[in-house]
Amino acid sequence: MTQKVGFIGLGEMGKPMAKRIVSNGYELMVFDVMTGPVEELVAAGAKAASTPREVAQVSDITITMVRDTPQSEAVILGFDGVMEGAKQGSTTIIMSSVLPSFCQKVAQEGARKGVRVLDAAVSGARMGAEAGTLAIMVGGNKDIVEKHRTLLETMGRITHCGDVGAGQVVKLANNISLYISLFASQEAVSFGTKNGVNEEVILEVLKQGTGNNWAIQNWQFANPTGRVGPVHWGIPEKDLSMAMQVASQVNHPVPLTERVSRIVGELIKQDS
Repeated sequence: MTQKVGFIGLGEMGKPMAKRIVSNGYELMVFDVMTGPVEELVAAGAKAASTPREVAQVSDITITMVRDTPQSEAVILGFDGVMEGAKQGSTTIIMSSVLPSFCQKVAQEGARKGVRVLDAAVSGARMGAEAGTLAIMVGGNKDIVEKHRTLLETMGRITHCGDVGAGQVVKLANNISLYISLFASQEAVSFGTKNGVNEEVILEVLKQGTGNNWAIQNWQFANPTGRVGPVHWGIPEKDLSMAMQVASQVNHPVPLTERVSRIVGELIKQDS
């Protein structure tokens, strides 16, 4: 029998992820507060729900992909939320980037209701979501992860990271590396051009040398003006803030993360 899947949150990442699911033959029900993306998914073969609770009531697996921890708390644990409608034996998969402690909180609530919970943070931007090549970092019981591997692999390549919340920890580690290397690369290329070397020459050498990284390989998203292509500064601000919060919980210093976070804050002020 075909698994019934629910998907909540059809934003820049969620919409192409949901399209991947329905295009792979899954029976899909979707919810978003914006009608446009819902209509697109309905046109692609999905059904629409009026609340997150309604999604969970009819789904074997409910995926959430909303912006942050507060939105996730509202759609999962709030009024008319997922946990109000989730069936015993169903699975809730949190794919938003949220605090690890929130995922553990949902898992505790799920245990009381007989609902299994995974966190499955993603990396790869919209291009990866559209192509189905996301890096998916999963936390939770290994047997449950394997049970849902086929579904998750419609969206990308999964890595089991440990217990519930571990996927979010690895995602934050990834983003610490991403944003620090992004600003380091901007500084390096700017240093070269200010000393009279053509930018294309610098990039060609860095791509082949030890200074290579994602920002160098995708320079259109990391140009020296400090603008990261289509990525809004609110996303790095949120992720770096979460990373510092999680680091403080284990008394681990992250001085470079703190510095980059301040730079991002300054850029937001400049844009406001």
